[in-house]
Amino acid sequence: MMIDAVIDLPWTRARFADKPDDFFIRPSDIAEEVWHVTHQPRSAWSFLTELRPFREPW
Repeated sequence: MMIDAVIDLPWTRARFADKPDDFFIRPSDIAEEVWHVTHQPRSAWSFLTELRPFREPW
């Protein structure tokens, strides 16, 4: 699991105070995606998943 994002934590919110909500990735959403990947059907298997926030930090 590759997480290419700023995780939504109190200290990252303080560091990036000017960024909108969709700049961050929520820990609960990371957990849901990890669960999904570890329980995926064998007929459609993914070996690498990259998580990014909706709004890329351009």
